[in-house]
Amino acid sequence: MAKVLTVASGKGGVGKTSISLNLSLALAKAGYRVCLFDADLGLANVNILTGLYPEYGLAEILTGEKKLAEIMIRNFNGIDIIPGSSGVEKLADLTASQAERMIRGFLELPDYDYFILDTSAGISAQVLAFCRTCHEMILVATTEPTSLTDAYSLLKVLARSNSMPRIRVVINQVQSAEAAKLAYSKLKKTVQKFLAVKLAPLGVLVKDPNVPIAVVSQIPFMKLFPDTPASRCVRAMALKLVKNPGEGMPVEAFWDQCLDFLNRKRPHTDASPASQSGKDSDAQRQALESRLGTIEDKMGRLLDEMREVKEMLGRHPEPAETPPPAASVVAEPHVFVPVPMEPPPESVEETPQPSPIELDFEGWLAGNSKIN
Repeated sequence: MAKVLTVASGKGGVGKTSISLNLSLALAKAGYRVCLFDADLGLANVNILTGLYPEYGLAEILTGEKKLAEIMIRNFNGIDIIPGSSGVEKLADLTASQAERMIRGFLELPDYDYFILDTSAGISAQVLAFCRTCHEMILVATTEPTSLTDAYSLLKVLARSNSMPRIRVVINQVQSAEAAKLAYSKLKKTVQKFLAVKLAPLGVLVKDPNVPIAVVSQIPFMKLFPDTPASRCVRAMALKLVKNPGEGMPVEAFWDQCLDFLNRKRPHTDASPASQSGKDSDAQRQALESRLGTIEDKMGRLLDEMREVKEMLGRHPEPAETPPPAASVVAEPHVFVPVPMEPPPESVEETPQPSPIELDFEGWLAGNSKIN
């Protein structure tokens, strides 16, 4: 049985696919059996980072042209990859036979220790289904206020359901330890104030000049630069994951629950017959007006909350006011005589540099200050 991890983000362009791929490679390097599923069904991305362009994808599974085992990319640097398909955008639209065909395909796969889903950004129905059905969700964000706000929005939508995975946060593209700590602190405090959701840090990924080189080369940075700072960060994340593996589940059971969630029908009310009395019509109109009033009230509260969230996540310290220079003294009324500036000292102390980023981000946070 595999531990199912969903890698998600509220905003695109935060490095989610790169983290999914390289984390899979790190787990495989540690001796675990890993399958990576390119679950961005609208725009497959794993192939861009690997230089792999498979001829077939999930679309051929659903049509019955191919079996799942036939489209998989086997043993790519120790991991198996299920390619996505740009032609399959809505799993919620699958017919019963297509869903059965896909689940049957997963029954034929070998056992894995980790099944990792690289999802699309945002809050589409399939992303929410993946997040609610998995064991653990890895939420990727950067230090930018827009990324933190979008990450909060994804958590807010997930919190409406009783089914919540364990959520662990990765702060990517970090330039200093202080920036990483501030971003995580803002997100956690905002979530604690408005949502009944618990967050835990998984790690940080430093802004590494070797990462874009690996992207252009279409070789994962864990493979091309195994000792670069970004690779060391990913290995630290993998180590933290395996320390607390938790219980696994059959991958086919995950898909069965996921598709059940997607295809769950909402209750609806039949239209009123044309012969309905005027009294009933008035009652319906009043009920509708009441519902509209409730919706408007909820929208007002939601807008107020989002304004406060954006303020909390986007707040920056005010720049210190520069004191006026003591450039002159009064010699006589209305006459100012410039005071000559003192020569610079012979030696000037170097500007202190930001402290290095610890790879054990959770331990580093606990050792520096407690995040409530």
